[in-house]
Amino acid sequence: MAAVVVGGAYAAVKSGKSATLDDLAYRIRRPLGHTADRVAAATTDLGSIYGIVGASTVLAVIGRRDLAADLAGAGFTAWGTAQALKPLLPRDRPYQLEEAARLVSEPAGTSWPSGHSSVAAAMGTVIADRTANVPGTVMGAALAGYVGMSRMYVGVHHATDVLAGWGTGVLSAWIWQLLRRARRALVS
Repeated sequence: MAAVVVGGAYAAVKSGKSATLDDLAYRIRRPLGHTADRVAAATTDLGSIYGIVGASTVLAVIGRRDLAADLAGAGFTAWGTAQALKPLLPRDRPYQLEEAARLVSEPAGTSWPSGHSSVAAAMGTVIADRTANVPGTVMGAALAGYVGMSRMYVGVHHATDVLAGWGTGVLSAWIWQLLRRARRALVS
């Protein structure tokens, strides 16, 4: 399903049919005031390399080293995969098209797919898979959902960029976990 989401988002943008979904997101997004703008700008990096390092470090310090390693591995896999996909579909960001105000520092690279959404979805998938309980699943989904929405709110991604990022993140987490299990099976 995640591959279908990435492929569908790619096809929609490439064919020019993404406008309906992207326009809907623009109409939904409304400035919520100075405080909300500052909170969104400050917390959107939960889906960045800083988020990966911070979350993995906290987990390692509290004794969850395996989970920390999986979170870092999946997060960095997602970040690398998103960066590798960006040249496939050069796309301006909403603020560059004057469709939104940019509330964060100018990001590098093109808009599609959202790297922050990829990272958050990868970390959320690992949390959901490794905790295998309702609170863990809800927390993982909330992380991915929040980061994706915040990337649109701060003006740096279109809705289809976020969808592609979520799909990329889920795929990256699955790939990371398969590789980790295969390595464990070889070592055992």
